[in-house]
Formats: sequence, C-alpha cells, structure tokens
Amino acid sequence: MKMLTIAGKDLLRLVRSPSFLTFGFVIPILASGLFYFAFGGLASTGQGFSVAATRVQVVNLDEPGGRAGDMLAGEILVEVLRSPSLADLLDVTIAADAPDARAAVDRQEAGVAVIIPAGLSASIVEPEGKATVEVYSDPTLTLGPGIVQTIVRSLTDYYAGARIAGSVAAGQLAGRGVAVDAAIAQAVARQYAGWAEALGRSQQGGTNPLLHARAPSAAGQPPSDLRKTIVSTIMAGMMAFYVFFSGASSAQALLQEEEGGTLARIFTTPTPVRDVLGGRILATYAMLVVQVAVLLVASALLFGIHWGPPLLIVVAALGTIVLAASFGLFLTSLMRTTRQGGLIFGGLLTLLGMVGMISIFGMATPDAPRAAMSIASLFTPHGWVVRGWLQLLDGGRASDVLPTVAAMIVLGALFFGIALLRFRKRFA
Repeated sequence: MKMLTIAGKDLLRLVRSPSFLTFGFVIPILASGLFYFAFGGLASTGQGFSVAATRVQVVNLDEPGGRAGDMLAGEILVEVLRSPSLADLLDVTIAADAPDARAAVDRQEAGVAVIIPAGLSASIVEPEGKATVEVYSDPTLTLGPGIVQTIVRSLTDYYAGARIAGSVAAGQLAGRGVAVDAAIAQAVARQYAGWAEALGRSQQGGTNPLLHARAPSAAGQPPSDLRKTIVSTIMAGMMAFYVFFSGASSAQALLQEEEGGTLARIFTTPTPVRDVLGGRILATYAMLVVQVAVLLVASALLFGIHWGPPLLIVVAALGTIVLAASFGLFLTSLMRTTRQGGLIFGGLLTLLGMVGMISIFGMATPDAPRAAMSIASLFTPHGWVVRGWLQLLDGGRASDVLPTVAAMIVLGALFFGIALLRFRKRFA
C-alpha cells in the first residue's frame, strides 16, 4: 500500500513538470503537426495529398531496330511516367533534346529532366550492351525527383535483369547447339519482364513503394494517402524517440533525491527500502502509460492516424512502456551523479534515438539501403519500438507484431533486472 502511495505522489509530481509536458507531449505532437500541415493538413479539401505537380521533361532517344527488334524500352518508361496514377504528382512533357531539357531545369521551368539514351532497348538484348538513363533534377526539390528516380530505377533494374536472363539463356541454348537470334533474345527479355512485374506487384501490393509506403492490409483495406503515411510514420518515430527520454528523466529522480539527502532520510523511517524504491520505479512505468496513451489518442484525433487493431495497439504500447522505462532505470543505475545526466540525455539517448529511427529516414531516401538500415536500427532499444509501431501501421497481423513486442519485453526484463540488482546493492 505504501508503495502505491509513493508511486501516486511521484506520478502527480512528474505530470505537473513543465519539462515532462513539453518533451513528453508538446514536441512529439508539434513535430508531427508540422508535417501534417506541410503536406496539406487541415487545409485539405478532403482530396488527400495536395501539392503542386513536379514538372518533368523527358527526352526519348531510344529507337527500336537491330537485335532489339520492335522492343520499345524507352517508350515504356515514358508511358509509366505519364500514367494517370501519377498525374497529380508529375506533369510530364516531351522535350526536343537533352540540352534543352537540362536548361529548363536550370531555369527552374522544370523540376526534373529524364534523358533516355539511344540504344536502351538494344542494351537489353545485347550481351555486352550498356545504357544509362539520366535523371537531371533541381537540387532544391525532393519529392518529385525521388518519385522519378524510384520509377526509373525500378524499370532499369527490370531491364538489367532481362539482359542477364537473356545472356544466361543464350549460354544454355548455345551449349545445346541451339542458335540464338534476336527473336529468341526478345522473347526471353519479355518473359523476364513479365515475371519481374508480377513479382513486384505481389511484393508491393500493386503500388509504387514511394507513393504508397504501405501495402493494403490483410483485411483488404486500401493504403493511406501519402500525407497520412508520412505523418503516422513521423509520429511513430517521435513517440519512440521521446518516450525513452521520459523514462530516463523519471528514473533520474532517484539520483536527485540521493544527492539531496531525501532518500537517506526516508530510509530512516519505518517504510521498507523496497517500498520506497518500488514506488519510485512504479511511478516511472505509470508515467509512460500516461504519455503513450495521450500520444496515441491525440494523434488519432488530430491527424486521423489509424494505429491498428485495438488489442495489438495495447500490446505494442505495453512493450514500448516496459522497454523504455526499464532502459531509463538501467541508464540511471549506471550514473553516479546527476551531472552525468547531461551526457547521457544529450549524447547517448539522442544517438540511440537517431539510429533507432534510421529506417524511417531511409523511407524518404530513394538510394538508401533500407534493409540494412532496418537491421542496424535493431541494435538499439529505440529501433525495436519503431519496428513494432511501423508494423502496426503497415497493417501487420499478430504474427508480425507479437514477435517484435516479445523482443521488447525480453530486452526490458533484462534491463530491469540489471537495474534492480544495481539499485539493491547501491541502497542496501
């Protein structure tokens, strides 16, 4: 009973703290709100993501003929860029030649110039063929060039794969005494392109990975519009980032009371040491319950974020609270004085938080090795929290989310066990 009384008083003191209110609630919501308004926000008319289309000039120098036959790789790229699904984001026009297209970008009359080289189609069927599609963009722009680069890279990857498939097939057929002509090379390339397109659609849910970062859920729900995708992802990162600060800041109250002599005086009372420490520790966990609950509800009401099934939200929140609070207690158990708090909070926690969110940063970088980033983030406790919430936002099932939450709880138990041993030894 005394433990609960101590925890209640500590929790009341913490939630009244201006520092906690600012870093626990205001900054995460404000940071996400900035992205919300930047991408249409409340000023939207209900039509989803609203931003001026990026002007794109395309120069198609590719020509069929020779071994390429009637293959039109350049024309396919042009058609993809001019597809109706991209009309709100890309305003594509055909330019006369490459110098004119680059000059238009330099004069900011266009945001991106795509130069399709002569011989692109031929390079697909010729074993030693090489061709490079140039994307010349305005360095002040990010979204439009990113979309164009992703589309160009996806198609050129297909083309490169088709050329490799053709070379392998030619070698196999030649080894069996079969002559490989242009028609066979084209057939192999087309079959590979069809297989690659089907594979890409099955993996990405039939959507462009940059335009729709999340595939439809198992229940058949359509992917969120780009604005909500960005805001929900940022909100998940902000929550993961600041919940660890709150956990460590709350746990640091033990050091402050130790330095101020408060703990020593309390330990002289009939209240058992375990009740005093247990109350302080329980207050840390309770504070994070309040923080996570408020952030989830506020983000859902203000930004329309759908976090997922209620039961999985509760489970992910539990894992987040256990890991963040335990890690905060663990760090506090390592510190001898509050002076070390500045280095821990300003340096170590910030570094771990940035590494933990590296998978989020990679979503906005077309050239980023996203798989490697996701793995690297898991070397931090923040990364596991980010992973869990992103899985929920991706429409993940229990089989996807529960292993991640289990890892959070195991790590949390490990950090808590170490902290508890150190505190018992320290305050014995």
